[in-house]
Amino acid sequence: MRITKIKMAALIIVLSISSGFKLNSRPTGYHGAYFGQKPPGLTPEIFAQKILSKKQPEWAYDCVFSPCGREFYYTVSDLEKKTDQIMSMRMVGNVWTEPEPVSFNSDHVSNNLCISHDGYRIFFKSWRPLPGKIDPEFTSYIWNVRRYNTGWSEAEPVIYDGEYLPAGHPSISSDGTLFFRYRGENDKGNADTYMSEFVNGSYSFPVSLGSVLNTEYIEGDVCVAADKSFIIVAGWDRPENSGESDLYISFREKDGTWSALRNMGEPVNTIYNENNAMLSPDEKYIFFMRVHVSNDVASCDTYWVDAKIIETFRPVDSK
Repeated sequence: MRITKIKMAALIIVLSISSGFKLNSRPTGYHGAYFGQKPPGLTPEIFAQKILSKKQPEWAYDCVFSPCGREFYYTVSDLEKKTDQIMSMRMVGNVWTEPEPVSFNSDHVSNNLCISHDGYRIFFKSWRPLPGKIDPEFTSYIWNVRRYNTGWSEAEPVIYDGEYLPAGHPSISSDGTLFFRYRGENDKGNADTYMSEFVNGSYSFPVSLGSVLNTEYIEGDVCVAADKSFIIVAGWDRPENSGESDLYISFREKDGTWSALRNMGEPVNTIYNENNAMLSPDEKYIFFMRVHVSNDVASCDTYWVDAKIIETFRPVDSK
């Protein structure tokens, strides 16, 4: 799934012509790369506040840019109505359009998306009915759509070994390997981090990343590097947490194993809840969600920080 210069040029042309957006998309006033915001340093700063900063019962999270940087996707929620849907924006010329629901939303919850590194597939989790069924599922499954000249395809569940994949929060490496939150039969925690390789056009049986990453606590909100050199997860209710959930990082060793999870600490983690990490297409920035409560009202913001902060956590023998 590596993207070539020819494919990237073709992709930009496709985005300029048709990406499933309505023709009457209105401009927002945001201009240029990353909505024209000044890139952050090693101290996290709020990103796209007018779009992504919400107060209960509204929520916004899971932000991700397309590989060419001219499309932006995120999830919006209404906690009272218990609805989640995926929204999209695009840059026309140098101006970003207003958010619009994607064509592959349904009447059922859809969230936790990621985009393949060639820009031609989106993966997300949903509780919508599986093929041949009417009622929504009791657990989430990973679904995906494919890009065509006319827009996105109909959503289809991801299949591994002839089965649908009951998992959540997918993240994808450049070779098409999926990493996700999954509940294995013998797992200690409520959710662990697994991977499934893309081989000969299909996905393999989910494999746990092992006890170094997966504990009796909840690990989720998976975010993997394109080359699988590191992975960021959210850990809930761990003794060393600053808040209910903190961001942790692990590095892949030369033998293919993973280093112990390290709490990313301040200024990334705070007494509030940090989760839902995402990487920019060039992996220069990390985006994440921070939830805090004031006067019994919960609110959320999306932050971004220079990805150089990752090097401060890398084991010495891996540098």
